[in-house]
Amino acid sequence: MTAMKRYPRTFLQLITFGHILFALPLLVASVYVFITLETLNNRYRSAIEHVSLSSRLSGELAEDLLHMERSLRRHAILKDQDSLDDYAQVRKEWRTNIEKFAQLPPLPEDIVGELQAQIADENSGYAALIEQGKLEPLKGTIDALKIRSQKTLDQADEILHQEQEQFLAESETLRTRLAIAAAIAVVVAACCLWTIRTLLSRLIGRFEKALIRLGKGELNQPIELDGPGDLRWLGRWLEWLRRRLLSLEEGRAQVLRHVSHELKTPLAAMHEGASLLAEEVPGPLTSEQGRIVGILQSNSRRLQDLIEGLLRLQHAGHAAERIGYETLQFDQLIEEVLETSRLLAGERKIRFECSLEKLQIVAGHEALTTIIHNLVSNAIKFSPEGGSIRISLSHDPKQALLDVQDEGPGVAPQDANQIFEPFFRSPASRHLAGVGLGLAIAREFVIAHRGELLLLPSDTGAHFRVVLPLHATYLRTQDHG
Repeated sequence: MTAMKRYPRTFLQLITFGHILFALPLLVASVYVFITLETLNNRYRSAIEHVSLSSRLSGELAEDLLHMERSLRRHAILKDQDSLDDYAQVRKEWRTNIEKFAQLPPLPEDIVGELQAQIADENSGYAALIEQGKLEPLKGTIDALKIRSQKTLDQADEILHQEQEQFLAESETLRTRLAIAAAIAVVVAACCLWTIRTLLSRLIGRFEKALIRLGKGELNQPIELDGPGDLRWLGRWLEWLRRRLLSLEEGRAQVLRHVSHELKTPLAAMHEGASLLAEEVPGPLTSEQGRIVGILQSNSRRLQDLIEGLLRLQHAGHAAERIGYETLQFDQLIEEVLETSRLLAGERKIRFECSLEKLQIVAGHEALTTIIHNLVSNAIKFSPEGGSIRISLSHDPKQALLDVQDEGPGVAPQDANQIFEPFFRSPASRHLAGVGLGLAIAREFVIAHRGELLLLPSDTGAHFRVVLPLHATYLRTQDHG
């Protein structure tokens, strides 16, 4: 019961949980991709803005210095205040542009320091002009600033281009990571899907096996389903149905047993009376009376066989709990059954073609003998005179395979589903003796061993195959599976 508590309460909740488990890796991967792409996009936008701003400021700084140089030359010639005012205005714009340029994030401290030094040098020259009226120091400073500014701008441009290249390299790395993340998410989602599908298949498979066992009449194994609450609820109802069917089957078997035994006494008396009449103990009989007595004897014997067949069928149907498992030499057991059947087969010149592997099996001696005998007897009954019956025994690590194939008329396709039903007789067997219980009894004993009795397709005759587990431990595993 502890294992059952791990399941959700309902089958619908289990399916919903499976869908969530399947979608979760994909959702995580999607969030990771979204965040990574957003970060990448922000860095790309920032890099583009830095390059664009750097390009614009570089042009403006060069123009500002050129304009400042022209204003000083004009002042040197005209000695007017307008030239100085114009220089002061452009100088202010130049300082503003240098401060903006110095704030670009990728620039190192040495370039920022150089820009600050350029401002300080220009301040010194400008102060000499204003306070002392000396123009030459400022002109020399502007000439030097043009060279220094261009060099500094080239260095800054190189750094910004390096930032772009680094961004492209990181973009490639991120692309690879995204591909790996997507692949991992798909693999994890596929594993989750496979796990959920396996779990659902196992739960549904157990339910299906329980229904199949009920349909086949295998009522001895209790039904207990684990899983969600509603599946366990169905399991309890199936167990109730199994118990009900088992009770009805036991009641039917009891009625059949009592009726069969009750019929045997008057039937024996009728058969004995018919025998006395046939022996003319009461007196001579006319030919017509003799014919009627013969009919009575024939039908009483047929009724006797029918009652005994019903008892054997009822015994086979409850064989599972009474089988005494022991280690048997399967091939020797087949040889023993064939030895007892050779006289009947020899009367019709029927040959046995055997291919028997030496094989040990854990089974019930009486039940296994009945299976072999019924199949061989059925093959002899339907084989033509002078025909052959092929019998082979093989095995794999877990199962024994017994094949019996005759050269008779075979089984019509429309009769294949009914051939193992009690009292079923195909049109081809109506002229033969029997009550149609041999295959049904063999099948019940095979099922009691947790095996299968199959009718295989065949070009000539009927081909029956018995599949039996080799070991009793394997049977116990199936009982508790």
